[in-house]
Amino acid sequence: METGTEDSEQAKDKESSNKTKCVMNIQGYPVKGLSIAGHETCIIFPSLNIAFDIGRCPHQAIQQDFLCISHAHMDHIGGLPMYVATRGLYRMKPPTIIVPTCIKADVEQLFEVHRRMDQSELKHNLIGLDVGEEFYLRKDLKVRAFQTYHVIPSQGYVVYSVKQKLKQEYIGLPGNEIKNLKLSGVEITYTVIVPEIAFTGDTMSDFIVDQNNIDALRSRILVMEVVLLKIVGSICHGLHCG
Repeated sequence: METGTEDSEQAKDKESSNKTKCVMNIQGYPVKGLSIAGHETCIIFPSLNIAFDIGRCPHQAIQQDFLCISHAHMDHIGGLPMYVATRGLYRMKPPTIIVPTCIKADVEQLFEVHRRMDQSELKHNLIGLDVGEEFYLRKDLKVRAFQTYHVIPSQGYVVYSVKQKLKQEYIGLPGNEIKNLKLSGVEITYTVIVPEIAFTGDTMSDFIVDQNNIDALRSRILVMEVVLLKIVGSICHGLHCG
């Protein structure tokens, strides 16, 4: 029995669990998760009910109804069957999983294999998105895929808030008058779309100079994975929460 190896793995699992409990608040958004190169990446925005990549399926990711997968490397997608299975175990509604269209068929086959082995339904809603395509998470929130540059097919995601605002000329009118205008077919509002959060997953810096990715750079929050070639004490301390 390799006790040393088991102890090491248990220590890693405990470290991962502790890191997902660490919550940062950025631009008004609580952010949880962890990113350990080659082991696990999962970034969670609980107020939006969404996770980006699933890593080994940290427990707090299970609570999110929406999951966006950037690419098919195991440290980013390995926990996918467990994510769906655990939600089923807890009788939660089937999650919506967004993946690059080019891997959708493979993901479907992955679930078929697990259904045969586990003899369970593994209910979920699988959406394939190509770069530039959008999917509405809810009426006031949508996600759009953008191009990233990795050794295998990959893409990032921008989450946009979608709000209807009253046109300037109708501001200050009584409520009944505004209601009557709306009922008569007058367009009294306009749409404001704001890039709130962007997640790159693994990528080279080429995505920055891609003119089609301007919204990712304009987002209030940009989540990137960074390889640090030299870590000094203060930086290392800053990375304690993952």
